[in-house]
Amino acid sequence: MVLAVVLTAGGGVPGATAAAPAPTTMGAEWRSFRADVTGIRPGPDPKSLFVQIALPGKDPGCVREPRIEQLVEAKTDIRADVVYSTRPAAGGCQEKVPAELRLSTSEPVADRTVILNADAANAWHKLGAGWGHCDRQGTCTPPADHCDPAWIGAAVSAVGAESTGTTRACDPGWLVLDLLMRETEPPSRSVFRWSDGGWTAFAQVKTAGCADIQSAEPKFPVALCKALPAPA
Repeated sequence: MVLAVVLTAGGGVPGATAAAPAPTTMGAEWRSFRADVTGIRPGPDPKSLFVQIALPGKDPGCVREPRIEQLVEAKTDIRADVVYSTRPAAGGCQEKVPAELRLSTSEPVADRTVILNADAANAWHKLGAGWGHCDRQGTCTPPADHCDPAWIGAAVSAVGAESTGTTRACDPGWLVLDLLMRETEPPSRSVFRWSDGGWTAFAQVKTAGCADIQSAEPKFPVALCKALPAPA
């Protein structure tokens, strides 16, 4: 499992004094809940997928044992529950943090429908290179938006990254992602161009701004890279 914590800086109010945060009071009993599924991306082999979820709280005491249970495979679909354990808490565990779980199957996933947490209305379908939902009319086509999570998830998997990372810039023709290629290495920046119905990586850089990106591809738009910080 890859767990990434996202911290958001808040703005202050002139003349106001910030109150000290209330202490977190954890309940004694751990209970299991279904996780909020935010996306799916291809796994490293034909018999696996990465399920992206949102978990409560960045405090390690908020959550334990995120896991996939009740996996049932059929010819046309794959069903599973994505769950975690938590304790009732006062004053904490409210912020959502992203995580990934690997779902492994006995047979290749192929084009089978994936139904998680019994939510058949929001079943996941293979759409081109990525995974997404069909519309209400039942039409299952790859998203027109190249920046859709289905396309970005496919790009992450294609370069073999160990986490979904952070999208730094995206337009119909270009994509910039900060990724952890390996847990033991610092983040690096992968840059993609849209071609042949999907994202193709053409550079991996470790510096801020445009210099290294445009060295690899002079046509890359300056507007998308001039304000980029170093990979993080």
